[in-house]
Amino acid sequence: MIKRSFRRIWNTCLLLAMALASTSAYAQYPSRPVHVVVTFLPGGSADTLARIVATKLSAAWGQPVIVENRAGAGGNIGADFVAKSAPDGYTLMFTPPGPLAINWFLYKQMPFDPRTAFAPVSVLAIMPNILVVGPRVSARDIHEFVAYAKGNPGKLSYGSQGVGSTPHLTGEMLALAANINIVHVPYKGFPPILADLLGSRLDFAFADSINALPQLKAGKLRAIAVASSKRFYALDSTPTMIEAGFPDFVSTTWMSFAAPAGTPPEIARKWHEELVKIVNLPDVQARFTALGVEAWASSPLEMQQQMDSEFKRWGEVIQRTGARNN
Repeated sequence: MIKRSFRRIWNTCLLLAMALASTSAYAQYPSRPVHVVVTFLPGGSADTLARIVATKLSAAWGQPVIVENRAGAGGNIGADFVAKSAPDGYTLMFTPPGPLAINWFLYKQMPFDPRTAFAPVSVLAIMPNILVVGPRVSARDIHEFVAYAKGNPGKLSYGSQGVGSTPHLTGEMLALAANINIVHVPYKGFPPILADLLGSRLDFAFADSINALPQLKAGKLRAIAVASSKRFYALDSTPTMIEAGFPDFVSTTWMSFAAPAGTPPEIARKWHEELVKIVNLPDVQARFTALGVEAWASSPLEMQQQMDSEFKRWGEVIQRTGARNN
C-alpha cells in the first residue's frame, strides 16, 4: 500500500514537473530567431503586410522575426517548405489563400494536403476583391454590366494574376452566377493588367483593395461592385455583389499565418495574442487603412473555419468550371 501510494505521488509530481517545464518553455518562446516564409515575391501585398508585422513582433519579443520569400507554383513552394519544417514555432508561413484553400483543386500534383499539413495560427487581414472597369466600359453598375455581357457574349475580357488566382476564380464565379460568357486573360501581375485596362485592351478585372484603391482614387478606374459580405469602408457608396442580387457572392484575399502541423497550440495562441495587440496599434491601423486592408487577427479556430469555408467555396467553383493549372 505504501509503495503504491508513493508511486502515485511520484507520478503526479513527475507529471506536474513536466507540465511546469512545458509551460516555462512556452513562456520563454521565442528564444531564438523566428522565420516567416512569404509564399509570393517581394514587394507584393503579402510581403508588405508580413514585414509590417514582423517589425512589431521583433520589438515585442526581443528576437528577430525574419521574412523570407519562397515564391512559385501558386505559393506551393513556400508552403511545402513550411509543411516539412519542424513544428516548433520557429518557421511559419504567411500567405494568401491559394496554398490553403485553392491549389488543392487546381493542381494535379500537390506536395502536401492543406487540410492536414498546417496548424492554423491567425488570419491577419482581409482585402475585398473589387470589380473595376476601364474606360471602354460604359456600364455604371453591375446590372448594366451584366446586361451588356448578355447582349455581347464573349466580348468582355478580364485580367487576373494567373489561372487559379483569386481574381481569376472570382471572374469564373461571376460567369456562373450571372450566366454570362466572358473571356479570361492571364497576366503575371497587376501592373500589366492595369496598363491594358487603361489602354482599352482589356475591359475589367477583379482587383484586391491594395491594387485597386490607388487607381480608383486617381479616377483611372471605376468600381462597379465589391465582392465582400458587407460594404467596404474605403468605397462605402459602392454596393456589394450580394446587395446587387448575387447571394453569397463573396471573394476576398485573406492573408494568414500558418505553422507546420503538430506545432503546440500554446505557440499559436501566443502569436494570436500578440497579433491582436499589433493590429490595434495606431501606426499599424493607419498603415492598413492607407493600404485598403481590413485587419482581423483571428483566433486559430476562426482561421480554421475560414479555411474550411473557402476550401468549399473555391472547390465548387473550380470543379464547376474545370479550371486547372496543369
